[in-house]
Amino acid sequence: MIAQGLEIEGFAAAVIDALSSNICVTDKGGVIIAVNQAWRNFTVENPPISDHAGVGSNYLAICRGSAGPGSEGADTFASGLQAVLEKKSNFFEMEYPCHSPSQNRWFLGRVTRMEAEPWGAVISHANITDRKVLELELVKLATTDPLTGLPNRRYFLEVANLEAVRVLRFGAVASVLMVDLDHFKSVNDTYGHGVGDETLRQITQLLAKHLRQIDVLARVGGEEFTIMLPGTNEAGGVTLAQKLRQKLSETPVKVGNNQFNVTASFGVSEILAGETEVDACLDRADKALYAAKRSGRNNVISFTAISRAAGKSDALS
Repeated sequence: MIAQGLEIEGFAAAVIDALSSNICVTDKGGVIIAVNQAWRNFTVENPPISDHAGVGSNYLAICRGSAGPGSEGADTFASGLQAVLEKKSNFFEMEYPCHSPSQNRWFLGRVTRMEAEPWGAVISHANITDRKVLELELVKLATTDPLTGLPNRRYFLEVANLEAVRVLRFGAVASVLMVDLDHFKSVNDTYGHGVGDETLRQITQLLAKHLRQIDVLARVGGEEFTIMLPGTNEAGGVTLAQKLRQKLSETPVKVGNNQFNVTASFGVSEILAGETEVDACLDRADKALYAAKRSGRNNVISFTAISRAAGKSDALS
């Protein structure tokens, strides 16, 4: 029986050593009592870890003492491991970044309760970097305009709705600009779509140059852009829009031997108290944009301005 037990133990160790995941076993106090070959290789390749993550080390202390690059999520993982060791949970897992100075990496960490003596936990860390990079690329493709590199409508709506909730919860302010390039079809008709595409890229760079880091500029249509301005009321949005309008009209687009000016019309609206989504604000900004176009283009109009004009018209009729 003893010989058979040793054979089984040796077989199990060989199997675990053959796995690509980094695996360790802890006792009920979180002290590491065994590691596989992948674990040993990983600690050797990552010198800061090798001094602390060997047999005899306390894994809970390792997590809670982690700091700097690669330590993201360590406290959460320690809490999950603690719950398993205290038999409050049978299983815990989480994905987390563990970036090195030379590579961005992601791992899937799993903790499983070990029922046999000396009961504790089996911890595994699988490198999921390839899958995570693919996921991030897919998200980027789904939320980015390929021509300008700006966020697309989908991403803008996600961010703007979060901002609307912040306005509601904290009594903050935010406004939205709708921007539409004037007579842009004539650029494509006169110079070709290649020049038109380069024009959009140059316009994107010019707009972004005059925005804050917290502002969100997105391309939501062919020649239509939207800008979210956190912490800015409608009057502030009008001031910025006038600045952007002037910069656009004064800065010529240069593509090869072609040089020409492009203007834009702007509609401005503020997110109102009580609005939990940005759709109504976008609708108001869109109405103001069309009023700017009807007034002769290369113009800025706020929703408040067209509301006042409508009120005066009703009073006179």
